[in-house]
Parts: sequence; C-alpha cells; structure tokens
Amino acid sequence: MKFDMQKVQEPLLKASAWVEGNTILQAIKNAFVRTIPFTVVGSFSNLIKMQLDALIKNQHIDNVILTNISELFGYLGNATLGIVALIVVFSSAYSYAVELKRKENNERLNPIIATLLAFAAYFVMVPKNVNFIDPKAKIIEGFSTSFFSYEGMFTGLIVGMISVALFAKFTRSKFTIKMPGNVPQNVFDSFFSLIPISEVLLIFGVVRIIIESLGYVSLLQMISDVLIKPLLSVGTGLPAILVVILLQQILWFLGLHGFNIVWGVVSAFWLPLFLENVAKFAETQSFAGITISPNTMTNVYAMIGGSGATFGLIIAMLIFTKKGEKEREVAKLALIPGCFGINEPVIFGLPIVLNPLMFIPWILVPIINAIIAYIVTSLGWVVPLVVLNSGNEPIFISTWVLGAFHLSPVILTAVLVVLDVVLYAPFVVLNQRNERAEQRIVEEKKEKQAAQLMAENIG
Repeated sequence: MKFDMQKVQEPLLKASAWVEGNTILQAIKNAFVRTIPFTVVGSFSNLIKMQLDALIKNQHIDNVILTNISELFGYLGNATLGIVALIVVFSSAYSYAVELKRKENNERLNPIIATLLAFAAYFVMVPKNVNFIDPKAKIIEGFSTSFFSYEGMFTGLIVGMISVALFAKFTRSKFTIKMPGNVPQNVFDSFFSLIPISEVLLIFGVVRIIIESLGYVSLLQMISDVLIKPLLSVGTGLPAILVVILLQQILWFLGLHGFNIVWGVVSAFWLPLFLENVAKFAETQSFAGITISPNTMTNVYAMIGGSGATFGLIIAMLIFTKKGEKEREVAKLALIPGCFGINEPVIFGLPIVLNPLMFIPWILVPIINAIIAYIVTSLGWVVPLVVLNSGNEPIFISTWVLGAFHLSPVILTAVLVVLDVVLYAPFVVLNQRNERAEQRIVEEKKEKQAAQLMAENIG
C-alpha cells in the first residue's frame, strides 16, 4: 500500500495557515523565535563549560587560566539560559503588544510600556524569599533562580501575555488620565498609562494572594501540582514512559521546556529505580535481575540528541535541504550541540515550536523509539543501562558507558538514529516546500508593491 503524503499534507498546511492567522499564537511563536540567539549562545556556553569542567575533574588539572575560562562560559550560560524565563516575559509581552497594536482600537497601546508592565507583573507573582518552598525555613530575602530559568518559562509566558491583554483592554477604557494635545508623545504615553498599569498590577497582586490562600507558594507550584503531577503518577512501565514522553513533547511544542517541567516531578518516581539497578550491577557485575529503568528509556533512547530525538532530524535536514537555505544552516549550527543532547538551536531555529508541520513526527518519533528500545531490552537483545555516567559524553559514547561498555546499546542507538532520519525526512521536505511557498508569496507582494509605487511615481 502506497503512503499518500497528500492526505497528511493538506490538514497540516491548513493548521499552519490557522496558526499564521491567529494573533495569540503568532505572538507566542515570534516570542520564542526572538529567544533563539540567547538559547544558542547559552547552549554553546554550557556545552563548553561542561567539557572543561569534566576535563579539569577527570585529569585533576589545577590551572587558573583553564578554571577562569570555564567560569567565563558559566557566566554566559547564567546570563542567557539562566534568565530565559525573564527573556520570555519580555519577548512574549512585546510580541503580543505589537500584534495588538495593529488593530485600530489599540492605537493608544505603547508596546514598550506594555512590555515593562509585564516584567513588573511577573515580579508581583514571584515570592521574595529564596527558601519559599519550606514555610518553616528562615526567610532569606531574594528571588529563587528557578523563576528565572526554564522552570519559570510557563509562568513567564502566561503573565507576559495576560498582562498585555489586560493593559490593552484598560487603555481602551475612558477611565484614563487625559492630557493636552501639545504634550510630547512620550510624556503623554507615560501619564496615559498610569491608571491601566495600576489596574493590571493590582489584578496580579490579588491573584497572587488567592493562590497563596489556597496553599500554594507560587503560580509555578500551583501549575505543577494541579496539572503536571496528576498526569505523571502513572507508574514505571511502558505506558508510563509513553505518557511522560507525550506530555514532555506537547509542552516543548508550546515553547516550554518539557524536560525540566516534567522531570522535576517524575524523577521522584523513576530515579530511585535506576539508582537501585546501578547499585545492584555494581555489586554483582551481572545483568541478572536488573529491571528496565524508565528514565533511561525516556532520556536516552527516546530522546536521542535531546527532546524529540532531534539528532535524526538534524541529519535529515542536512540530507534533504539545499545549500544556503535556512533549515540547512540551522542544522549545521545544531549538529555539534545535538551530539551532546543540546537541541534548543533546532527547536527554536527550525522552528518546531508551534509548527504544525512538525507536530506529528515531534510526537511520534520519540514514542516509536521508546517502544522499540523497551521491547528489545525486554527480550534480552540489548543489555539494560546500568551505569551512572557524567552526562558529558557524546551520544554513542554515552550509551556505551551507560551500558557498562557493551556494544548492544550503541548498535540500538545507531539503528534508532537511522529510523529517526527516515521518519523525519518526509516532514522536513514538506516543511521546506511550505517555507519556499511562503517566501515566493512574500517576494510577489514586494514586486507588486514596487510596481505599484513605480506606477504612482510615473503618474
């Protein structure tokens, strides 16, 4: 039976067109596109620091220059990925404000003020106590870094978008400060925004009080407890692995760091089982009685190259895209980080975030990987992963170490990478066609505008 790609292509293209025409989704998409340079710089910085730290530790190197270089890249990582939630607040707020500004009824909306307001609103929602998790602990004034890194991205996105939406609504009301027409625009915007800003911040303050009265220390904790934890209390078998992968992939597709959000909860269920296997193998040096660790199925085999098994996607992009095209350049940039499981460059650079054309493989590829890996490990064709490694090694070396230096996990990884390339390939081609079609439309519009302008000048 021949696979009809046209049947898959049509609904995906319709979904893509719907995303392109939706103001909120466009704002989110543009927001995460603007985070690309920061995530790329942060990914490379963390990769370099990770390798340098491993070298210094393993070789027992006592070199001030090498240590300072490692710290330098650590500073760059903290200044990019370490504050990515704040970057998302700014980016999402500004993107949404720009989208709303295009509507006639929002002509008085100032995108810069709206963005600054979102930043202020975010800090209204953040506990000013480093020990906020433990109510009995001593209060140490300050902000926990968890609200600035990937853990705070979802909260940042919500606050950024909602604060701008409320600000736009209040600027349309009659209850604002009126200024004479001869007042400079920047002065007018500042005084005009006073009441709307106050209203938005008061609303977020009330929301925070309500959240705390319900027993949650923050919006981030409430989302985790109410939405994430119930979905992850599903055990340690293959069904649990598939549920975790599905949830992680959906969160990533929405632009949120699925691994950080999900793993923070699921590690409490899964990590002890893996550590038990590690200890048992270290004592017996035998695979007998070793159970399958769900975290290795999920993080190693299902996610080769990072969430979504994007190492296969990168290879497919290098094979099926033309020289000089955006996708090929993204793949070249993402290849080395991808070898170490760092895939933000391809997630935000392709992008995969809110890209309906990539949604199907993004969900299915890691699920297929996990099912195959689980079955062949259960059958004894591949040895279980039983070594607690450093996580600094490239893909195949890492699998070799995790498998106690047996080749069967490496062979399985190689087979899965080839399969991933095959599964991603049709969608890479489809995405490329769509990109070219959109580029032609843009060029045609420019040509029409140029011709119209020339005709008006001649006339």
